[in-house]
Amino acid sequence: MLSFFKNPLKTSLARIALAGVTCFGLMAGASAAQQTAQGQGAAFGVDLVQAASRLSMRDSYSRGLYLYMRSNPSMLDNQEFYVNFLIYLMTTSDRFNCTNAFANEFERRDYFTQAFSLKEQLRSAVNSVWIPQRFDIGYSIDTGRYDFTTGDLPFSNIRSVGLRQVLSGSLQPDRNAQGCARQILQGTTVTTEAFPWQFSVVNEEAKRNAPQFPFGGSLNLSQQDARAVFDRFGRQLFAIVGYQFQAANNGERIVQIIPTDGQLFGLSKDAVVRVKTFEHPTLSMVQSLDVTNPMKITIPEYNIDMQMLFQQQGFRAVGTGTRKVAGSGITSGSSFPVTGSAAVGNSVFVMRLETEGLEVDRRRLENLPNGERYLTIFGSIDREKVTSDFAPVSGQAIVLQRNPQTGELQQTSPVSFGGGFTPKGAAEPSQPKEPASQLDTSPVIAPSFSEATE
Repeated sequence: MLSFFKNPLKTSLARIALAGVTCFGLMAGASAAQQTAQGQGAAFGVDLVQAASRLSMRDSYSRGLYLYMRSNPSMLDNQEFYVNFLIYLMTTSDRFNCTNAFANEFERRDYFTQAFSLKEQLRSAVNSVWIPQRFDIGYSIDTGRYDFTTGDLPFSNIRSVGLRQVLSGSLQPDRNAQGCARQILQGTTVTTEAFPWQFSVVNEEAKRNAPQFPFGGSLNLSQQDARAVFDRFGRQLFAIVGYQFQAANNGERIVQIIPTDGQLFGLSKDAVVRVKTFEHPTLSMVQSLDVTNPMKITIPEYNIDMQMLFQQQGFRAVGTGTRKVAGSGITSGSSFPVTGSAAVGNSVFVMRLETEGLEVDRRRLENLPNGERYLTIFGSIDREKVTSDFAPVSGQAIVLQRNPQTGELQQTSPVSFGGGFTPKGAAEPSQPKEPASQLDTSPVIAPSFSEATE
């Protein structure tokens, strides 16, 4: 960390005036006799180089910004862009309070004047961060009634769920980031216009509309396959779709996102059925996250602490585990068996779990007699934080209830969960095998949790 982050600033405004090459030389003048405050603002508590190095590339906007800066390296030499970039880095720090960024105008001017000495370190940080240009999105899809005359299964309410990666017409940071920049730059001739606070998303044809769900709005199925889907999985299907991500290298503030591959499937407590696949003719890179390592899932909202073990075959996996519920201090804790299935992508997974005694507040979900109740988990692995001992995962969980008479689905609002995988041992994992057919109903034999963990 450089000294100006550690020590109070004592540089006089006279010296700042000599640094007229900077855009902050355009600020309102002040007496050379005045001194800056002694580094009292919140900006002095942020290590900018560290913030640039640690910015998560799981975030779509951060990845778009870094790809944009790499593709257009001269942008960092633009002084107005540079100052806005510094402020954006400040806003990503948990310790930063924009309102208290600087104690006064003189402290602010001195800070940014000296901060130009960090440019090459920040350039190095931006260029050295690993940026995955492929990412996965999990979708939840409600279906309509199957039309037996046409074979059409319509989709409704297609939505991305539970993950930091989402698709829309634009990518932008936290809504307070640009407002903070405007607040800090108020009273100067430096504006926020030089910085890309928003990227437009274009598809493979460079059209400015977000890439749509690649399976379309409906699916054509045979009557036999439609019955298999409905009898086994009800009126909700899931998809994991991989996308390629790249920024424009001509200075335009656009990001191109292209669907590369995906699977649409149904989940139950003991099976995964693939209903449809998608592969780009040249960009498809089908990979499956390995979920055969022992997994822990904690959902504080529902007082759930689970251990799961899955047997994987291609994109599919089924498993068993144990759910522990802590006691209240008066009552003792209890354990329940868990069974479930999972579908996996390159970095994203969806799990459908069934367990006894899954209690939900009536205000969240009404209690239907004989209603089928599931715990559905949408998660992703944080590859930036994987170590030899632990691979963290996070995402959101919902409790889903299906009315056995009407087939109607009800669900709770998503809540956050955490957890991770731990190594299963020194043995080399076997390569997963892809199912042979589009609608593959062959069983995947789940391991015994107690036997596998002994």
